[in-house]
Amino acid sequence: MANQNVMVVRRFMRRFLEQDVDGALEDVHPDAKLDWSSSDAPDSGVYTGHAAWRAFAGARDEVLAGRGFEFAELVASEPDEVVLVGRMREHGRASGVEVEAQGAAVFTLRQGKITRLKLYQTSEQAAGLPSSVVRPSSRH
Repeated sequence: MANQNVMVVRRFMRRFLEQDVDGALEDVHPDAKLDWSSSDAPDSGVYTGHAAWRAFAGARDEVLAGRGFEFAELVASEPDEVVLVGRMREHGRASGVEVEAQGAAVFTLRQGKITRLKLYQTSEQAAGLPSSVVRPSSRH
């Protein structure tokens, strides 16, 4: 099951990076929570359900473009969790200013669907993560 969960997260991330929100949401439970409450960003908060996830992604896509992500770690940390650590790169649509952030995310899955996604603005905020995951060591 752990390998299947990693495959679901990989597919979700690929579709998200391609800005295919509807495709990405195929792997998300309709009542799933997107928890971005650890962020300093103006859109910090908790988003529940597909409509809220779409609104979150849409608002970000209005101001940011050129989404890229470098995977540092993508591992199953628990039977129902996948931890992702990496670096996101985008640029402001109006300003062209490059935005880069290293962070972590914990995906919780049930029956092949993402039920919760907890985003951490930095790896250090992900205090409960195993140290081998918080300190990226390889690219995927």
